[in-house]
Amino acid sequence: MGEPDELYTLRNHFWLGNYQRAVAEGSGLTRLPEQLKIERDEFIYRSYVASGQGGIVMAEISDAPTTPVSLRAIKVFARYMTLPGNAIEAKESIVSTMTEWLSDPQSASSTTVQLTAAMIFMYEDNYKEALRCIHLGATMEHLAFLVQIYLKMSRADLANKQLRTMQQADEDHTLTQLASAWTHLAQGGAKLQEAAYIYDELMDKFGSTVTLLNGSAVANMQMGKFEEAEKSLVDALSKGPNDADTLINLVSCYLHMGKAQELVQRHLSQLKTVAPNHPFVNQLLKTESAFDRVAATYATE
Repeated sequence: MGEPDELYTLRNHFWLGNYQRAVAEGSGLTRLPEQLKIERDEFIYRSYVASGQGGIVMAEISDAPTTPVSLRAIKVFARYMTLPGNAIEAKESIVSTMTEWLSDPQSASSTTVQLTAAMIFMYEDNYKEALRCIHLGATMEHLAFLVQIYLKMSRADLANKQLRTMQQADEDHTLTQLASAWTHLAQGGAKLQEAAYIYDELMDKFGSTVTLLNGSAVANMQMGKFEEAEKSLVDALSKGPNDADTLINLVSCYLHMGKAQELVQRHLSQLKTVAPNHPFVNQLLKTESAFDRVAATYATE
């Protein structure tokens, strides 16, 4: 029997979107070997970034060469995620930094640097470079992120291939279960109920989180079960009042349910306030601007 995984609970909290509990769990793990301490810090700081608290990460992680490169990479990612959407030069500088690290054998060997770079490239819509960073699938996180990238590229066939690799490695792994749900959602049809079952099972096992509730809601919406989806989304909103995905899914759900336009607009306004750089918001603003331009051509003098 192998040694117990002292970071199992911490990792699971992070992967399932329970970021506050991940920080609390990690902060309580003090008696660890040095390498596990670094990995613990990685997940704590990644939790801060994921929960919109990148400022803490930038304040606490030093840029000194003695700081582990994996932590410095997370700091760079935190800086990227806090930049406004129009900060093109700053983002290009960050991409340049990650490219330099990937060209250096020592820093490029860090699986966290590889994953962080892949995430930044994906946000830049550079899927080719994102895939290049993690194509070897060195960790379960790499494999799970490969699934996400392929789904973003509408390549469900390649996503399923990566999923099979994960299932062969560990069918019961939390990331394998999540990746299964993602691919089921993408395939639709009869697979939607399977996705819903997976999210329900994960919530029964680990408790509900904003991430799992949104996944369940998306599955139910695609099956036309909008009232069930609404319940999940209202629960998610109580756990994360400013979560962008929850607000987006609520807007979609309410539109399908024919809810009052005032309610839809209220959530859209909140979304624009709390997540002004979200891709959905950027696309929405472009669409609204285009509509206004066309409408103006029909305006009477």
